[in-house]
Amino acid sequence: MGVLALLCVAAAARAQPTADQVLSEVGMSAGDRQRVMKGEFVTTKVAGVSERDLAFATAFLVKTSPDELGKQILAGTLVTTDPQVQSFGPLGSPPSLADFAGLKLTADEAKQIANAGSGDRMNLSASEQEAFKIEKGGTPEAIEDRLRRLLLSRYEAYRASGLAGIAPYDRGGGVTTAVASDLRKASEAATELNAHLPGFEAVLLGYPQATFPGMEQKFAWVKSNVRGKPTFVLAHIMISPGGEARAFVRREFYVSTGYDAEQSVAGFLPVDGGAVVLYMSHAFTDQVAGSGGSIKRSLGGRIMADQMKEIFENGRKRVEH
Repeated sequence: MGVLALLCVAAAARAQPTADQVLSEVGMSAGDRQRVMKGEFVTTKVAGVSERDLAFATAFLVKTSPDELGKQILAGTLVTTDPQVQSFGPLGSPPSLADFAGLKLTADEAKQIANAGSGDRMNLSASEQEAFKIEKGGTPEAIEDRLRRLLLSRYEAYRASGLAGIAPYDRGGGVTTAVASDLRKASEAATELNAHLPGFEAVLLGYPQATFPGMEQKFAWVKSNVRGKPTFVLAHIMISPGGEARAFVRREFYVSTGYDAEQSVAGFLPVDGGAVVLYMSHAFTDQVAGSGGSIKRSLGGRIMADQMKEIFENGRKRVEH
């Protein structure tokens, strides 16, 4: 079963399956399912959708209802369970530069960004690279303003055109990375979607024109420190009800450095005393493509799963206390 098939199974109001059934369908053994119910984190493999894909799935128990978990995610109360996050803020509709007022740069961060160019320094389109060249040597305030305008422009384009509005990253020499294609492949990962939750796949592929009844969504910017580098993310979060269960999608449609884009889906499945979370992620990066990519993807997926386990554990503690 593909990633989005899991999403729709988790959320389908009709013939809603049990958590045990869903865990079984993604390949977890009876022993693994028992471990999940005892409070352990259990990770399993997920087929990647490209040679640039770091994919994994993990399941765990949270002692709160699917509805409450969804509310906390939408409220942003769990963002800082990631120790790398330094600041974040909601993005409004219509988009406004004021949405990024809380995004601040130190003098050193501004210098790093001003020196951004093609390659692996920062994910920028050709026009964005030219804009930063103009600011090179400018004041930290000028660099900060340029960054805010870049993020606003990308947010506006995504709100207006969805996947089609995501500008590719320029790698120099006529080479580009089209993250919209990656996110589209992640969204097309299951053919069974419409059979379980008619119309929701269309939302992921056809946002903003396509809609789904009862779906709640929010947008946010996040500033993190990843391996000593300031990293800026634009995220689209969607939560859809299906009886007592909830379906969750987090799409990072712009990431400034470190990796290129990410899309995760999860089912919040009701059980006695709480919810089982089944979380499946596709993160895309040029660093695992090409020669030796299979080994890189396998290792990278395990590393990501371990990092997310720490974040999920922090979040579980916050939710349960």
